[in-house]
Amino acid sequence: MTMQNDPYATGVLFPDVHDRLVADIDGFAKDAGIQRHWLWTPLANTCGESEIEYVRRFRHHRVSGQLHGLCYVGQSKNPDVEDRTFALAGALVRNFVRARVMTVGMVLDRIGMGMTPDPTCLLIPNFFLSKAQGGGIATWQIAALYDLLVQRAASGQQTIIYASSLAALANEYGAGFGNLVQSHYLKVQI
Repeated sequence: MTMQNDPYATGVLFPDVHDRLVADIDGFAKDAGIQRHWLWTPLANTCGESEIEYVRRFRHHRVSGQLHGLCYVGQSKNPDVEDRTFALAGALVRNFVRARVMTVGMVLDRIGMGMTPDPTCLLIPNFFLSKAQGGGIATWQIAALYDLLVQRAASGQQTIIYASSLAALANEYGAGFGNLVQSHYLKVQI
């Protein structure tokens, strides 16, 4: 088995701890919405210290209820927000947290079918793009996303999102929405 395909080669996974995960690595990756290599890629290869600390304290955040999640803010750079969310999902899954990466379109489709996404940590790498960047959703969809964030917070679930600009989010989605993200999400500038 080459290092590229050996889940234990990076030293992130351990046979005595992660044998069940490795036995069904394709199933865990599919459920998380990521490629399997993210399950054994060290978080520090893609993410900074604030993101690493967020993962370390993930269970505390769920219990305390003070932090509803993490919000990437700014213009996506290298590494891009998608790779950051994939890396976070991989780290959470290998720490036995059900994490899932979904686009905002996938989330809205599920909500429209009455099937609200319910992983312990939901990661949405394109949560908010301003209208100038080609974003923009219907008013009912804004309300559905707000309801989703509040419902997840109330049940102790974490949500990781991306917003190109918090000011634009508040302007386009409303001040209450902007205040929710500003007050209850760890902001990571990218």
